[in-house]
Amino acid sequence: MRIKLLHAAALAALTTLATSAAYAAQPLLPAAAGDQVPTRLVSLPAPTGTIERKPVSFSWALDPNLALAQPDPYLSTSREYWLTVDGSELNRGVSLAMSSPGALVRISPARGAKPLRSADFAMTSQGRRVTVDRAADAEALRKAGMDASAGTQVLRLGAGSGAGASILRAQNASGRYVVHVFEPNSDQLLFARPDRDHALAGQQMRVVIGSTANGRRAALRSSALLVAPDGSSQKVSVRNTNGGGQEAVFNLPTQVRQGGGLWELQVFSDIGGTPRDIRTAFAVAQPTARFAGNYALDASRLRVSLPVQAGSPGRYEARGTLYASAPDGSLRAVSEAHSAAWMNAGNGSLVLQFDRAHIPAGYGAPFELRQLELNDQGRMVPIESHARAARF
Repeated sequence: MRIKLLHAAALAALTTLATSAAYAAQPLLPAAAGDQVPTRLVSLPAPTGTIERKPVSFSWALDPNLALAQPDPYLSTSREYWLTVDGSELNRGVSLAMSSPGALVRISPARGAKPLRSADFAMTSQGRRVTVDRAADAEALRKAGMDASAGTQVLRLGAGSGAGASILRAQNASGRYVVHVFEPNSDQLLFARPDRDHALAGQQMRVVIGSTANGRRAALRSSALLVAPDGSSQKVSVRNTNGGGQEAVFNLPTQVRQGGGLWELQVFSDIGGTPRDIRTAFAVAQPTARFAGNYALDASRLRVSLPVQAGSPGRYEARGTLYASAPDGSLRAVSEAHSAAWMNAGNGSLVLQFDRAHIPAGYGAPFELRQLELNDQGRMVPIESHARAARF
């Protein structure tokens, strides 16, 4: 009887030890290049508006035969540029650099400028008249679904247009005008891509800039502006890179207003005498919360608890993808889980509850937690992301 009692006590102790080990805190994998991890927290007022306060948690199965991939940041391309001119310049003639025939020239009056008609414009190239194949006014543009201010004119250039300098004149111009040149047939292309589509205030960003002419890499000269959602801007330096391209590397301001829209890097380039303008857009968030850097695992239920440090009150969401080992040893995505809850400033946690029923037959450990994200739902911004977060 005594032996049986000792055996039962030992078994209970082992069970308790196993349960404790299952819930022991373990560190997340070290952050890799491309991960977004806050190094500080800010204190902001609670977001306004009606925000759900009840916690929500759910998961769903994924097809392990379908590979998941994070999309690259958007690659912007440009065959266009903009000029701002005044009426006296238009009356005398404004020089527009062209690289191909058939360009579209859009002239938009600024506030207070005199609206112009298509008949007011004349264009020449190397002393020869350039015909206008078609003109569209603001009313026609609006009917086509385009946003156009009163007095806007779009001219499609025809015979006589082509590479070289063209002179645009307008009778009766008064005030300031924005001239937009778009060359759909041009082989001179400017492109730009940021290293991420969202970042934290105070972080460093990098935007790659390049150009091609006739399908080959072309030399270019560029300048850039970092433009906030409220329209304020600051100059950003651009440097040459190996291989003939350029890049802009800059630090974002540490103080940004939430919910104001996207930030832009606007790039102004010259490709062999042809102007090109381009802009890239990205979200900038204040670090209102972060993962504490560890997790607790209940392996029997595939339950991953993630401590969260909140610097500001708000509704925070964790999401992650569970990868399981396939019979051939490769890791495949089998389940996705999301969890959201309201938190006051301080310490909290979010739990990703994966369903064992989502694991196909023949699949099992080791598992990996990938694409782990922390989002500020009330302020609608991503705060933290890990391509690979845990292995167990």
